[in-house]
Amino acid sequence: MTVIPDSAANRIFPDFVGIKLWAGDYSIKNINENVNFMYVANPYFTMKHDMNVVGLNNIPNLGLGVEEDIGKHLLINFLNISLGYIQNTWNWNLGCGIGYSESLNKSRTLRLRASANVYYEDISYRLGSYYDTTGLGFNINGVSIGQSVKNVKYVNNIFGTNLCLDLLYRRPKFDYFINVSYNYQLSSTEKINFYYTKLAVDQALYDDSGNTINGNVLNLGNYIIQIGIMRDFGL
Repeated sequence: MTVIPDSAANRIFPDFVGIKLWAGDYSIKNINENVNFMYVANPYFTMKHDMNVVGLNNIPNLGLGVEEDIGKHLLINFLNISLGYIQNTWNWNLGCGIGYSESLNKSRTLRLRASANVYYEDISYRLGSYYDTTGLGFNINGVSIGQSVKNVKYVNNIFGTNLCLDLLYRRPKFDYFINVSYNYQLSSTEKINFYYTKLAVDQALYDDSGNTINGNVLNLGNYIIQIGIMRDFGL
C-alpha cells in the first residue's frame, strides 16, 4: 500500500489516512459547593487544601488524532487523545471509534460525518505536597508513606461513550473540521491519590459544615466541541 500526501498530487484522494490537530472545549459537571480536603496523617499533622470547583464548568483541551476514511462512507477513528488544564484541574482523554460519512456535494469536499466512540477520561485536581517536620512520618489508612508526599490529587477515572457529529471541509493541502459530541458515562471511580496509596473520597473530603462528601465532585459533562485541522495521506 502506497501512502501519498494529497498535496503531492494536488488532488483530493477518496481514501485516506488523516492526522488531525484540534482545540476543544470539554464540559465539566461539578458538585457546586465548597469542598475541603482534610486528612490527619499523624497525631500532629493534618493535611489540608481547599478544592475550588464551584464555577468549573469546562476545560479547554488540545488534541491529536489519527483516522482512516475508506470508500464513500466508512470512517475509523484509530486514536484520539487530548490534554487540558484550568483552575488547578487537569484532564486527559483517550478514545477510538467508528463512523459513517456522507458527501454533501459532488466533488466530495464537504462531508457530514457521524461516529460512535468509546473513551477513557482522567480528571484530577492537585491538593498540594506535604512535608512532615515532626519526624513521625505520614500514615495513610494504615500505610506508612514516609515524611514527604508530593502531588496529592483528587482523581476521577471515567469510562464512557459518545456520539459525535462533525462537518469536514477537504482541501488539497489541509482539511478543516468542526464537531460536537454528546457523552454518556458508563463508570466512574473517584479517589484521593497519595502516589503510594489511595483513599476513598468520603475519608478525606468535606463540605464547609464538616459533612463528608461521597462523590460526584468532578465529572465529564455532556458535550465536547472541537475545531481543528487535518493533514491527509492518500491510499
